[in-house]
Amino acid sequence: MAAVASAASQIAASRGLPTDTNTNTTRWLEEAPPPLEEDAKRLFLEYSKIPEQELEQHLVEARKRAWDCCPYPCIGHWVFLKLQLRKHAEFEEVVRRTQQGQKFLDVGCAIGQDLRSLIHAGAPANMLYGIDLEERFFDAGKFLFKDPDVQITFRQADVLDPEALPDWRGSFSVVTCNYVFHLMSMENQETLAGMILQLLSGKAGDLVVGRTTGTEREGHYESLREGHQVYRHSIGSMQELWDRVAARFGNKVAVESWIDSAPVLTLNVMKATMDVEDMEPIRNLMFCVRLS
Repeated sequence: MAAVASAASQIAASRGLPTDTNTNTTRWLEEAPPPLEEDAKRLFLEYSKIPEQELEQHLVEARKRAWDCCPYPCIGHWVFLKLQLRKHAEFEEVVRRTQQGQKFLDVGCAIGQDLRSLIHAGAPANMLYGIDLEERFFDAGKFLFKDPDVQITFRQADVLDPEALPDWRGSFSVVTCNYVFHLMSMENQETLAGMILQLLSGKAGDLVVGRTTGTEREGHYESLREGHQVYRHSIGSMQELWDRVAARFGNKVAVESWIDSAPVLTLNVMKATMDVEDMEPIRNLMFCVRLS
């Protein structure tokens, strides 16, 4: 079934973000869900209360609904089943800070799996916020996690719009942003980083944590959408990005970034979605930015 294009998907296409919205291809669609990591399995069993024997069928149905409206690679390849924020050393700190009344924002939250993982760990839902260009993700997430009345605040927003979210600026103590930077040019990444800094409260200790696809050789690479280029970071260039943008906004930051050992995509997925000839393995590039 072909997805119906939304205004958000049209914006995504104009910026080179990879979707299958205007095609009939299924090159980003893996049929069967992968084995769940233990933390994700507990989330569905304990938070969503889905019986284990019904879980796989529910995931298949939920992914179909999400794919029909939001055909992104992260949906087709089941990436939304990985709880990225839990893999950060700062995860428990984030939970504690929300319990103390500090607000948390997920930029590019998509289906909202990281937000649910925070609730499962004890974070109050009314301290959690999520934004995404595609608002249809929000209902897809409520179906996936069986929580139609969840008290997370979701809002559709274009973070590259300099006029976006005026009433939310200066509101958050912690922001996460996962698998968003690698979809953009360097210019747009600087705009995104600047918006994130403006959304923070500006107090010492404010925190940005996230991950993106990285490499040992930073530079411009062809996007999954033909005719567009993206900038993929090394450890050093990611640190330089945040230092440069923070200085522009008058902030001082301590930046840590590192590449973990696991590839983001399997070789089969790479072959299905991009030209892998002479391509350096893509890795998870983690980053932690703390205002000082």
